[in-house]
Amino acid sequence: MSIENTAKPTKKNIIALLVGVLIRPRATFGYLKDNYKRGWWLPAILIVLLTVAPLFAAARQVPAETAPVVKEMEMPAVKGVIVESGGMPVEPPPAAPSSGAPGILALGGAILRTPLAWLLWGGALYLASVFLGRSSNFGQMFRLAVWTWLPYGIRGLVQTVYILMTGNAIVNSGLSGFVIDKKAESLIPPGPGQLALASILGRVDIYALWHLLLVSVGLMAFTNLTRKKAWTAALVIWLVLALLGIVPAIFGGMFSNVLGNLMGPRM
Repeated sequence: MSIENTAKPTKKNIIALLVGVLIRPRATFGYLKDNYKRGWWLPAILIVLLTVAPLFAAARQVPAETAPVVKEMEMPAVKGVIVESGGMPVEPPPAAPSSGAPGILALGGAILRTPLAWLLWGGALYLASVFLGRSSNFGQMFRLAVWTWLPYGIRGLVQTVYILMTGNAIVNSGLSGFVIDKKAESLIPPGPGQLALASILGRVDIYALWHLLLVSVGLMAFTNLTRKKAWTAALVIWLVLALLGIVPAIFGGMFSNVLGNLMGPRM
């Protein structure tokens, strides 16, 4: 009478899984397919915190407002404030201290953007797996989308450290700097074509490639797709979602330009 080996796989903690996704993705995704099904919220919280961290770091680097310049040749002193002639700066009133926190709308948008991306990627991965003849469910693909988002969390950490060390905010994300120059943008607003191309190139960086690599490996582990089909599915989904992101980028940029023209020239 033979005794079959029914030993369960060793349970891994969250730290081991996070490290495993980054350095041993194939084996780790194979484990996550049938295990740790309810623990996805732990990396989800960590990733959201890391992706919004650059907003707080940038808010702490707000430069002090420059003193206003008086254009009139002669003005009397008012309440002890000395006014110089010839356009010399006037002593400004004390500025209100900055809270060092981003606006509520910016913070709320940054927090909601990541779960929305997970829902879109989870649904797209599910449809792709069904189309390619592999059985899966939305829950599996949603969990896969969360775990494969770790490179973007690392990007948020790197950007936060950069902002705190240099005092400079991230201006052009990805490769968008090759299309739009923020200094030249103040003189010549970018057109719809530039905004569209910048929207796509802004998504291209080493972390996006890392993310696509994890998605393809995860698809192979979760659905047993071949390497070629998994890579093709990941690239097609990324391209479709990037193209969908062009529309709000164009209208947002055009609205900003129109509003800036209505408010007058930038100094």
